[in-house]
Amino acid sequence: MRALLLISLFVCAIASAQTPQGDKRKIFELSANNVTSRGSVVVAQDNAFMLSEDVYMYADKITYNREEESALLEGNVRIYRGGSLFVDAARVEMNLKTKHTILQPAYFQNENGMWFSGREVQDSDKIYTFKKAIISSCDVQFPIWHLKSTSGHYNSQKEYISTWNSRLYFGSLPVFYLPYFSFPTSTERKSGLLTPELGSTSREGFVYIQPLYIAPFKQWDITLLPQIRVDRGRGINAEFRLADEKNNIARFNVGYFRQYHEYMKDFNLLNKEIFGFEFEYSRAGLLEPLFTNYKDHFYTSIMYMNDLEYKRLQKLNGRYSTRLHTSRINYYGQSDNHYVGMYFKYFSNLAQANNNNTFQTMPNLQYHRFLDTIFTNHLYYSLDVQSKNITRHTGYTYWQNSINVPIGLNFSLLKDYINVNGKVDLYASNVSLGNAQDTLDPLSRERVERSMQYAYANYELGINSDVAKAYKYFFHTMHLEALFNAPSYRYTSDAMSDQVYQAYSELAGSMSSAALEAYWNPNEIMDFSSAQPKVDLKFSNYFYNTQGQELFFYRVYQRIYTQDQILTQNQSLRQEVGTTLFDGLNITANIFYSYIAKTFNEASVTASFNKFGVQSTLNYFFRIDSRALQAGTYNDAASRSGFLRGSLRYDFGYFQFSGNLGYDTQNYYFKDWSVILSRDIRCFGIALKFAADVRPILTRNNIETIANQYIKVEFRFVPLAGVGFTQRLQNQ
Repeated sequence: MRALLLISLFVCAIASAQTPQGDKRKIFELSANNVTSRGSVVVAQDNAFMLSEDVYMYADKITYNREEESALLEGNVRIYRGGSLFVDAARVEMNLKTKHTILQPAYFQNENGMWFSGREVQDSDKIYTFKKAIISSCDVQFPIWHLKSTSGHYNSQKEYISTWNSRLYFGSLPVFYLPYFSFPTSTERKSGLLTPELGSTSREGFVYIQPLYIAPFKQWDITLLPQIRVDRGRGINAEFRLADEKNNIARFNVGYFRQYHEYMKDFNLLNKEIFGFEFEYSRAGLLEPLFTNYKDHFYTSIMYMNDLEYKRLQKLNGRYSTRLHTSRINYYGQSDNHYVGMYFKYFSNLAQANNNNTFQTMPNLQYHRFLDTIFTNHLYYSLDVQSKNITRHTGYTYWQNSINVPIGLNFSLLKDYINVNGKVDLYASNVSLGNAQDTLDPLSRERVERSMQYAYANYELGINSDVAKAYKYFFHTMHLEALFNAPSYRYTSDAMSDQVYQAYSELAGSMSSAALEAYWNPNEIMDFSSAQPKVDLKFSNYFYNTQGQELFFYRVYQRIYTQDQILTQNQSLRQEVGTTLFDGLNITANIFYSYIAKTFNEASVTASFNKFGVQSTLNYFFRIDSRALQAGTYNDAASRSGFLRGSLRYDFGYFQFSGNLGYDTQNYYFKDWSVILSRDIRCFGIALKFAADVRPILTRNNIETIANQYIKVEFRFVPLAGVGFTQRLQNQ
């Protein structure tokens, strides 16, 4: 029978009156197959085990002195603290009273796989001091990478390591020297320096970006990114993140960069100082506790920048080519029957000198009553009320209030094979102009009226049918629908009549944009095609396999104006088709056919393949400008645009390949491309990237483009850090 001795000195240290903590308990336990005691010394051998507070220790032999409260562990010593620390040593001396421990030699490993070993390690209250240590997260016998340090310490409670005179080795080859290095050993957020970005370009010279991460509290943190571009200038970016009680993250970014005078002069740039800010926040349930059966959502995304370079300068090779941006602040709430919304929109276009004459929505208020029945299940209605404040710095502004009430009747025929519906759409709107003292009526060429009204009553008749049938190997559904819509009543103020609409269209064809700003534009308020009788024809069908997976679909839509052939010719025949030829391959296409041009005026095709370890996509887009179609100049190269984009990713085992390609099929040039060769194992990763892109820049004259080609190499030492270097090859 196993001999067991429990020295269970649950030493109940009754604290004195001066100790504010009250009772304290120190848990101690010692056991083994063979335990002997001589005076105050206890010797435990064969599967010896010792527990001291939260530390579990195993050894071939444990010698414990009860008077000195010290222990000596010898032979195959293994020490555990919860699941976060593992220590392997040949000999350990510890004083349980002072918590001072000497380990010779020692091997430490935490739950994330990071380990270090040293000839001698001393522990003082869970802070381990070591000399001549090796640190890595790779295989112990043959690590791909490791650090050799002359000295350092490991704080097991705060979970970080600090080392002095460290050399980074790749295999047996030394590659980098670090006089001092400190890094966390856990995945929890900790303040400190992050991996820098290093690079060199022909335009900017040497580039160094050094992120500094500050996380003083769990609910918020800051990342500072000071940078220097030796031949271009200096700047700093900052990102502030704050988590609310529901763990929704609010992000605020701000950046500033000052360019050298010589750099601006050499490249004829517009802005010496580049700056901007961004704010994003989204939250559901903002006001839900105040109301019964109510759900809401708040969302904001705001960005301001004086130059496209603001976004690009946040990274070494930042890419950003979007000249148009919309900032939004949205809120909506809804119950079973009601919906309320408030929307702010601010449009900015960096291709313009300023956005003073751009209409901004500040705000748009909306109330909507969801579709509901009245008197009978076949009679339905809904209600929509909106109030829009459309403003800008230069030119007229307007406030528009509108109400829309559709009332309809719906019933089925022929055992539900055919569904018939009729609807009356009632709409009324009032428009009040502001800052319009110099705005002219396009028809009379006199000052436009400040207040105007627009109302109509349209009726709609529709018929549709949905049929489905199961076959032996597939399932088929089909939908057919025809809608006829026409006005039964219409009223407009003089400034919104058809004649004003036609007069403005004639002015737009003969005047410059600057001259046209002096005239009232009725197109901003109303869609004149809504007053025209029209028929909408829709057809769709779907095929599914016996497991419910979609095999093929086809949809087609056509609008016909019954009293205006020109409007009909301006419409396109819209077709959508998609198929899954086999598992892993999906193809979809959208095609628009123009009757005026007697050709396809818009098309997009997407193919994706994901099987056998291959992930690839191919997208094609083609479009003819609608104004060129109406003017008959659609064959001009300037009126056409087309793009091809593809991506491919495959893991060959020894390395992973991924590539992207963007090609302008109209102007015959590559917009961007990249090829990445990478290799990742448990503790190490390497990536080599070749890339090029064409990016717009703001100059004093106009927006120009430059070609950017670069090579980037990146090393990832998991979980320690990663480092990369970028070399730009060409700028044009």
